[in-house]
Amino acid sequence: MLFSAFCFALMGAFTHSLRETFDWRITGFARAFINFVLIVLLARATGTPLIFRAPSSLWWRSIAGTISIVCTFYVFANLPIAEATSLSNLVPIWMALLIAVVENRLVSRSVLVSIVLSVVGVFFIQQPHFDTSGIAVYVGIMQALFAAVAVYNLHRTKNLHPTTVVAHFTGVASVVTFAVMLPSLPQLLEGARYTWPVIVSLLGVGLTGTVAQLAMTRAYLLGNPSINSTVGLAQVAIATVLDILIWDRHFGTETILGILLITIPATFFVARIQIRNRTQGV
Repeated sequence: MLFSAFCFALMGAFTHSLRETFDWRITGFARAFINFVLIVLLARATGTPLIFRAPSSLWWRSIAGTISIVCTFYVFANLPIAEATSLSNLVPIWMALLIAVVENRLVSRSVLVSIVLSVVGVFFIQQPHFDTSGIAVYVGIMQALFAAVAVYNLHRTKNLHPTTVVAHFTGVASVVTFAVMLPSLPQLLEGARYTWPVIVSLLGVGLTGTVAQLAMTRAYLLGNPSINSTVGLAQVAIATVLDILIWDRHFGTETILGILLITIPATFFVARIQIRNRTQGV
């Protein structure tokens, strides 16, 4: 799981490094399409079926996941990767609210406390950003919401092979991100932009995203709650180190406090659920 966290943080770093060369929509398409090609090759090699006429739960998973990808690359292009990564840790909070609404459950006290702390954390992160970056904070919040919808529907596709699910998702994402990328197509066709560092970064976005997804899937199949629950803190920590080492960024007290207020409650919330499930034999 730590390897998965490292790969996701590295994907964010590659994305952020391309912001001066390509519009974020091109980077998002590269991530989706390279992932799709690699997963299709894996499916063909292993004889895993690929489907288009899929159940509604898989379509919900793919569409929500695609919207989340689009939001993710906008956020990574407009925020330091540590702040962008911390916003993705709102997913467990959105998930708890989504389950409460869909399954008509009461929202627990721990969820309410996490929500309050997360809202305060978002407020602190938003303080230094009043232009485009300010919008990116709210896009990051919506990214976490759609990611939660995708994960919720992922649990409803247990009868399908994981490679089939990922192939469907990345296929839908490739089509949608290509359509979103069309206004930026002239940039994609400018050969002068393709220096070796840029090519490496584009391939890096797709490869690290694919490896991270596969590593995370394997980690959850192995089912170690103590490790899985630390991924939020680990990913933010790695992203912060990359921000400091690569871009020589310095984070103010408000930003650091905001990152902690979002990440720590979400991490302990996930840990509590996983430990409870292990105790109950779920």
